[in-house]
Amino acid sequence: MQTNNITSKMNATIDIVKLIMAILVVGIHTEPFGFNIWLDRGFGIITRLCVPFFFIASSYFFWRKEKSLTIYLMRLTSIYVIWSLIYLPFDFSGLKNTSFFNIVSRYLWYGNEHALWYLCGSIIGMLLTYALYIALSRKHKLVFFISILFLFVGCLLSTYAPLFYKILSVKEYTVFNFRNGLFYAFPYIAMGLIIAKNESAKKISNIRLIAGLIISMSFLMVESVLFVIFFNTASTILWMSVLPASYFLFMLIKNSNIQLRKDITIFIRKLSTLIYLCHGLFILLFNQMQTIQCFFVVLLCSIVLSVIIITLSKIKYFRWLQYIY
Repeated sequence: MQTNNITSKMNATIDIVKLIMAILVVGIHTEPFGFNIWLDRGFGIITRLCVPFFFIASSYFFWRKEKSLTIYLMRLTSIYVIWSLIYLPFDFSGLKNTSFFNIVSRYLWYGNEHALWYLCGSIIGMLLTYALYIALSRKHKLVFFISILFLFVGCLLSTYAPLFYKILSVKEYTVFNFRNGLFYAFPYIAMGLIIAKNESAKKISNIRLIAGLIISMSFLMVESVLFVIFFNTASTILWMSVLPASYFLFMLIKNSNIQLRKDITIFIRKLSTLIYLCHGLFILLFNQMQTIQCFFVVLLCSIVLSVIIITLSKIKYFRWLQYIY
């Protein structure tokens, strides 16, 4: 087989799955199965692995080569700032009566809305992971263990809060926003680190990975039923069982390395990124539509806009568009 148009340095399977995950994220925000509670809940369980997969994949490719942290963070920051400005006209009404402190918190900690929090979370999570990795003499397993503790604390104070505060005999509690770089991004970025650093370890068989994924997803279903139905939790962001499920899923995908031409792989990667970033614009425009219709319209518009941006960015006078993805 010729290798001049095929790259062994990329994993097309991961990029294909990232595109699928981006499409599912559109579904998360448009709720296409909102007409049926069981379909909606089932879809919700599956899609809890979407954003963790993005975090793990991005971190894995960073740590596999240990790229320049400065360049990596500058790219994320520039994309975050640009897209925050693109969404800004839609945010004016909500920002008018917001305090300066809340505005700063919104953009520098919670990561804005419109799914842009992923970028802010990635910046904070990577900074924390990198700092601990260096401070702990590159002991990646210890960094990962610490990140699990952060996830557990986040779960206790958010998803598990009704049970946790019931045990403490506290009648009232506040669910903070734990969808951020500290409690959400950090554990999965640390997971990307440990996968990259254990690359030379003995390969886990796909049968064991599939078994681990099935068991983890079963625990996720139990978690969901327990806290959503019985405890009526106000937060469904953090779940402990998503951590092992994300690991087994990513390892399965990583082991199934489909080979595609480099240009196709790169196109798929760009498309998934842009769909994720721009779909919020169309949700704002078509949020009055019924859920299933809204999903397909938003998805179609997001794909069309993404393809246009990618195509134009190859033209000399529009190459600046490359900076938005």
